[in-house]
Amino acid sequence: MKRIFTEQGIRVCLALCMWLPVQSRLTPASGQRVEWSVAGTTEGLWNINGGKAGWCNLLEVSVNTGLWKGAALETGAISTYNMGIPVADDLQAFSCIDAGPDKAFRLIQAGIRQDFGSHFTLYAGLRNIDVDHFTTPFTALFTNSSHGNFPILSANFPLATYPLAALCLHTEIRPLPGLILRESVYNGVADDRLDRQFRFCPGSDGVFNIGSIAYCIGEEEEHHGYYTLGYALGTSPSEDRPDVKTYNYALWGLVEQPIVHLGESHLGAMLQGGTSPAQRSACRYYWGAGLILSHLPLEAAEIGVVINRALYADGRETDIELTGSVPVCPHLTLQPAVHCINTNGHYTAAAQLRAIVEFGN
Repeated sequence: MKRIFTEQGIRVCLALCMWLPVQSRLTPASGQRVEWSVAGTTEGLWNINGGKAGWCNLLEVSVNTGLWKGAALETGAISTYNMGIPVADDLQAFSCIDAGPDKAFRLIQAGIRQDFGSHFTLYAGLRNIDVDHFTTPFTALFTNSSHGNFPILSANFPLATYPLAALCLHTEIRPLPGLILRESVYNGVADDRLDRQFRFCPGSDGVFNIGSIAYCIGEEEEHHGYYTLGYALGTSPSEDRPDVKTYNYALWGLVEQPIVHLGESHLGAMLQGGTSPAQRSACRYYWGAGLILSHLPLEAAEIGVVINRALYADGRETDIELTGSVPVCPHLTLQPAVHCINTNGHYTAAAQLRAIVEFGN
């Protein structure tokens, strides 16, 4: 059996787990505040048709440290371990925590955020695009990787998406209540190796740019409607000739709309999609549509069904997912999911059972 972590990786994780709770109680004379969180996710996967089973594990640690007025140092790292993965030959990857090769330590965020009042934010450092442009209350429920970011991006650009990161300059402008303008410029090639992450080399790696305009009704975490349009464009080294840069672009949108209130419960609909129509694109079209029922008898419980459809240059795939999120206690959440996947006419039924343990201040 493979070793889950290297000795160095274990020391890093233990040191972080011991250091974070202590740091969270410290309030330096300058008024700094340390915010920390540790989350562990373990997931069993089963290909019902073929009988193959697998196991995914993800450990996430983040620390935000106040520096001066309006500024914070934001850091985050992950550790992953898998067995028997993948269990299905699907194109979209129905498990969003499958990070590929095992790695005890990946740095996914390290930079400084500066808030200028309540209307403008600037971030510089290591980052990835997922949380800024694609993680919303509805998309966060589902387990398919296409909800982390759309395959018209992840399949066509070597971009900074889980589990990779790249140097970035990210801005957010909030000119009116609920209106958010986001713009991010990244090094064109993302990586998970420290000696390759902290670099901005447009000559050799190219440049990746993603932007969006979003309108949110109500609080962003518990919104009464969310609507966004975005674009992405960039250059990156050609697979055949690394010294030659290729250019590509994509357009995408996302709508999350509450439909009806059923007592304390809420039924909402989600529609998302995009296109990267150039002939060089590996994935040219994507769309998804789903229904989410939230605030069930358990206040934080949710259930949802979604259809994801991706059209690749060499095939097509449809994934129908039924999932639910059930809080067992303040620190533990269970999430079962079932997928019915059609990949180029080949049908696969797959199941997941995910457990998430979270701690933080």
